[in-house]
Amino acid sequence: MLVEEQIQARQERAKEAIQKVLSRPKGQPYGDYQVQSTSGKEYRVAMRGPGLFDNYCACPDFARNTLGTCKHIESLLGRLRKKHRMAVLRQGYARDRASLSLQYGESLEVRLRLPDAPFLELSGISDRYFDGSGLLRREHYGSFAKILGEIRATDASAVVYSDVLEYVDRVNELADGLEWERKQLREIETGAHSLTDLVKVPLFPYQLRGALFAACRGRVVLADDMGLGKTIQTIAAAELLRRRRGIRKVLVIAPASVKYQWKSEIERFSDLSVQVVDGKTRKRERLYGQPQFFNLINYELVLNDLERIQALEPDLIVLDEAQRIRNWETQTARSVKQLKSRYAFVLTGTPLENKLEELYSVVEFVDGRLLGPAFRFLQDHVDTDEKGKLLGYRGLHSIHERLEPVLLRRTRDEVLKQLPERTDQVFRVPMTPEQADPYREQHDILATLMRKWERQGWLSEVDTRRVLCCIQNMRMLCNSTFLFDKETNHSPKLDEFREIIRELAVEEGRKVVVFSEYERMTRLAGEALSDLGIEFASLHGGIPTPQRGALMQRFREDPKCMVFLSTDAGGVGLNLQSASAVINFEPPWNPARLEQRIGRVHRMGQAHPVQVVHMLTEGSIEERVWATMRLKRALFKGLFDAEADEVSFEQLGRKSILKVVQELYSDEAGGKLPDPDPDPPERDAAPPPDETPASDDIPSGTDEPADSPPSKPAPPASIDDAVAGLVEAGLQFLEAFAAPPQVQPEQRVPSRKGASAPKQSSRAQGLFSNLVRNDPRTNRPVMAIPFPENLNAERLEQAVGGLLSRFSQRG
Repeated sequence: MLVEEQIQARQERAKEAIQKVLSRPKGQPYGDYQVQSTSGKEYRVAMRGPGLFDNYCACPDFARNTLGTCKHIESLLGRLRKKHRMAVLRQGYARDRASLSLQYGESLEVRLRLPDAPFLELSGISDRYFDGSGLLRREHYGSFAKILGEIRATDASAVVYSDVLEYVDRVNELADGLEWERKQLREIETGAHSLTDLVKVPLFPYQLRGALFAACRGRVVLADDMGLGKTIQTIAAAELLRRRRGIRKVLVIAPASVKYQWKSEIERFSDLSVQVVDGKTRKRERLYGQPQFFNLINYELVLNDLERIQALEPDLIVLDEAQRIRNWETQTARSVKQLKSRYAFVLTGTPLENKLEELYSVVEFVDGRLLGPAFRFLQDHVDTDEKGKLLGYRGLHSIHERLEPVLLRRTRDEVLKQLPERTDQVFRVPMTPEQADPYREQHDILATLMRKWERQGWLSEVDTRRVLCCIQNMRMLCNSTFLFDKETNHSPKLDEFREIIRELAVEEGRKVVVFSEYERMTRLAGEALSDLGIEFASLHGGIPTPQRGALMQRFREDPKCMVFLSTDAGGVGLNLQSASAVINFEPPWNPARLEQRIGRVHRMGQAHPVQVVHMLTEGSIEERVWATMRLKRALFKGLFDAEADEVSFEQLGRKSILKVVQELYSDEAGGKLPDPDPDPPERDAAPPPDETPASDDIPSGTDEPADSPPSKPAPPASIDDAVAGLVEAGLQFLEAFAAPPQVQPEQRVPSRKGASAPKQSSRAQGLFSNLVRNDPRTNRPVMAIPFPENLNAERLEQAVGGLLSRFSQRG
């Protein structure tokens, strides 16, 4: 049923698939066509018959969908049916010569088609090497050159399509590479291998295996954990391909923040030529025209320079931090996937972060057919409910098996003996009154919005942005009030930071990398370091890419530069192992990003134990974020550890953004803030992250319902506070009017086609119906507004009396 639906979908799209037929066969409906699609791209379409797998199209969809057709083929078939009688179409293609083509079914197969009146010798060749369907037997792929020679000697006009030659060459090269890989691994086990000069420094055994894996298989995903040396393995693998396969041009596509890091690493480990392609258009054109062995660009340039990059015709394309293409709908992903090369290395420490589709998109660059067509992959492995909500994944074992030939992943635990020790400490700091007051205001606004969501089941886009804004403000206030108001600077974290950095950098002489999501926080940290007389380097998104290499070089080589301050612009792809300590001012939302930060320091090449300090504000949203990060880690482990065949998001706690916020809010808005403690906490290490208690149903931390009102709120401290409260109350009043009226079932009027809109009076009645009552004395309708529980006549009399008294004093 699924296949039929997909074919029907392509038949529907066929109506507008072809903009123009550029060339067509003469004298018969079947033959070779050249068409231009509505996207402007040109494809060759070989029309041979009315059935599935009779025809061929050069478009990517035909090569991957395993259906034996595509929208361009269906479009031409539709035109031929209109122009020619069906009886003529059923006669099929008149073959006067043999042909070798690829059959793009569930698997790729080489197919021999004989002419309508085949020579006896051709029939003999077919019987010896091909099965009854004309498919080349697998055991004869290694003899393809001999078979091709026999066919051409028998039929000089035989057609052999280029994709057949490319595919068979690839299959034979892969078989040769796997045999050579097995031989080298045996020699490595005995310690007698000859691969000691691939790079200028000795490789760890697992790194040498990674280089062999990539070079011998040609198109792979290298998914080692952060810090295990994917860059040096890639350089070594490129050198192997240069020696064994004669490659001359390598294109490395990396985030802008690390392409100069790549240049530094290549010059450090290799003597091969390298250049960074950047600058204005004319400069880039000149650099593309003078390619080196390694040519380094960033992802953003692919969008602007696609044609120039394609003209470069690289032998090997390397995608660093390839999670940049995990969303197959982005322009960047689509542009990158248009690039062609014989060999491809995809480097990522996080091939999956949240969705299985991310892994599919990354693997698609290496082999678009490996995981099957997207529609079948999603049906086989993704569980959804009747509304399309994602429930979980299944059949993970089969994904492991299919990925095994192309994906290599080693975790830190596997090579832990070769890595220095890592110690994680959590330092909890109190919240000052100056932080607590605006923090409480933000979570009160958040509470109002979340109660509104719970009450009506939805929030407008504006309200959703307000929710996220509140969360962001609360997180910034945990760092410093300066991030919130840009005037004051109350920050126990900075006080604690001064003590920690004095101990690590001054007393112990360690170099330290300090991360924060907020550039303003790194500036405040820089001011604190200047006050302490500690020199530092600072990296953030505003630093031009060419200058970043110099910053890292200074931190690495200058003994006086003890601290490297960085936003998450420096959390990806940088090598900072000259440091031996990491300080995180706040936990990021994504655990993969946290490990990226730490992996910049705790990586191969690190000679010292690494200390990691995580700073959390007590009783704040940061503690909830910290606890829930374990749930997100579970998704990644569930897919790549191969211990389970299914992953249920009910177990992992996967929820919508508002549901996640609701869980965070259950503590933040419903719970109580701790009393601000002016004294710094004792600096005892808390349990490491893996010991943080967590469960699928995290308790809210309070026995009181989130929407229960306080018994009696404190009066506003000033006129400003009262005005703010009045504005908030007015906003709630308007929101209540904007919400759809709650109409009882018996009040609903059945809709009918062409019915006019209800009269304004009836709409008003729906809005005010809950407020209108009949006065028992006069039986006249009156508006009755219910008071909150904490508002009574006595409180009103006191407030009005105080106001009149104040006016009388002024008079």
